[in-house]
Amino acid sequence: MTIQRRTFVLNAAVSLCTGPLATAALAAGPGYPGKPITIVYPYAAGGASDAMTRQIADIIAKALGQPVIVDAKPGAGGSMALQQVARASADGHTLVLTASGTMAVNPYLYDLKYKPVEDLAAITILVDIPFVVVTKPDFPARNLKEFIAHAKANPGKISFANAGVGTQAHLTQMMFMKEAGISANVIPYKGGTGAIADLLGGHIDAMIDNAAAQVPNVQAGKVRALFVTTQERSESLPGVPTAQEAGLPAFVTSGWFGLAAPKGTPQTIIDRLHTVIAQGMAQPETRKKLLAAGWMPIGSSPAEAAARARSDLARFGQIARQIELKKD
Repeated sequence: MTIQRRTFVLNAAVSLCTGPLATAALAAGPGYPGKPITIVYPYAAGGASDAMTRQIADIIAKALGQPVIVDAKPGAGGSMALQQVARASADGHTLVLTASGTMAVNPYLYDLKYKPVEDLAAITILVDIPFVVVTKPDFPARNLKEFIAHAKANPGKISFANAGVGTQAHLTQMMFMKEAGISANVIPYKGGTGAIADLLGGHIDAMIDNAAAQVPNVQAGKVRALFVTTQERSESLPGVPTAQEAGLPAFVTSGWFGLAAPKGTPQTIIDRLHTVIAQGMAQPETRKKLLAAGWMPIGSSPAEAAARARSDLARFGQIARQIELKKD
């Protein structure tokens, strides 16, 4: 079995008969799930978000008594996967990992044949994603204030990478530079892997990335973290200040990963999935693993998840227009 398709087969009988998930597993009545559930993963297999998705698959499988398959379908910034699920049967057996990027940024980057917010039914926001700005260890600026001062003294000269044009990292980078009043040599990569490799090799000065991807590098001293973008510090990077603490009091933002189903999926199924996921994520061991990996567990309600997607769609649309983002 390849890494793209891995089935989580667990002892369903024990899980359904006892424990806090048992009630939720019966909430939507008999018959669901009637077969294995697939979570379509919109990126290449491997990496932090893939591992997180498999944790969620594990939670669902334990609670509902069916295997849960994580199926990687990368392409067009995640749009291919969301399009597939938007067109799937609305029976709760096909789900998709969503993100602030795929739901709120991609509509301004691609000519989509579907509307993410309208054609998918939100189940929950799984985790918040703190972004972090990191530099190579020998970069002359050792903190945010020094970074801003260095950028102002050397306009357009800092090589400042992101994971790709139109990604949320890119738009967050633009928000940061506007708030700080600086310019830089912004370098978009085709994914974060190449940018990280060049940063570790000393070929670029800095990059913005999701904190989960940078935790090992920060902890090993391979990069210097200047700040995280969230309201509170990341528990996986407790020594890294927030932007507010470091000198930009108005700069707060984060990404997120969520889970959704095709539009028209019965609300009883949506609610059932939300309940088992939220309860599973609240378990101390699961929460500990998510926090250690750099994620901030949320488990929001379907209504809250839908509202956040709509809000981000409007917010990032404003930024996309400001930087004149062009559609592919």
